[in-house]
Amino acid sequence: MIKLVTVFVSGFLTFLYGCQSNPTYDTFKTLLPWSKKYSQIQLGFEYILVTVNGHQALMALGSRFSLTEFGSKTLVHEYWYTGAGEMLHLVDGRINKALGFTFEIRNQTNNAPTWEEVVEAKNKLIWHRKIDLMPKFRYGVQNNVSTFKVQSPTNAPEFVPLNAKWVTDLVESKSFDGSPWIYSQLFAIVDRRVLYSEQCIDKSLCLTIRNLGIIVPEK
Repeated sequence: MIKLVTVFVSGFLTFLYGCQSNPTYDTFKTLLPWSKKYSQIQLGFEYILVTVNGHQALMALGSRFSLTEFGSKTLVHEYWYTGAGEMLHLVDGRINKALGFTFEIRNQTNNAPTWEEVVEAKNKLIWHRKIDLMPKFRYGVQNNVSTFKVQSPTNAPEFVPLNAKWVTDLVESKSFDGSPWIYSQLFAIVDRRVLYSEQCIDKSLCLTIRNLGIIVPEK
């Protein structure tokens, strides 16, 4: 079972109920019941909402920066943390590292296309990655990935704008037991940024990630 810790503070209740126009209000209502143990949330910080097997947790942004890689591609790196120490390193919204989980991606090298390249492509784009996995440390596991545009899913989350571009990764990999594993990942792209995604670390550990933005008090 994943150890994700839901992030919240009981004193924040007044703010939420007095600020229903805040875009995160409906999201926080899904974190009921209040009897659960929460860590503090801080205004002015940016959060993502991560769902794993029906369990929800907030992760706070630790840092974000852009790097120019592969000669010309500028990629956005983000480091997200829970209060218990789990960390997700996202590169342009894709999971690059996942530490502190029951299954981990320790490192990764890839030549993934940018979202702009995917959206403009007429055909699927094929790329490759090598990942280092735990437990039972496995180094350099080869993944073959096909990325292509898709129509908006019929069960698309209501908070995703109608103008979002939907993209799928079809990944050919191996599970932690060494057996072949083919799976898909889904991304909703708005202004070249991932607003919502469905990604997997292992067969038993698939995440949905929703970007909530910065939590601010009502003006």
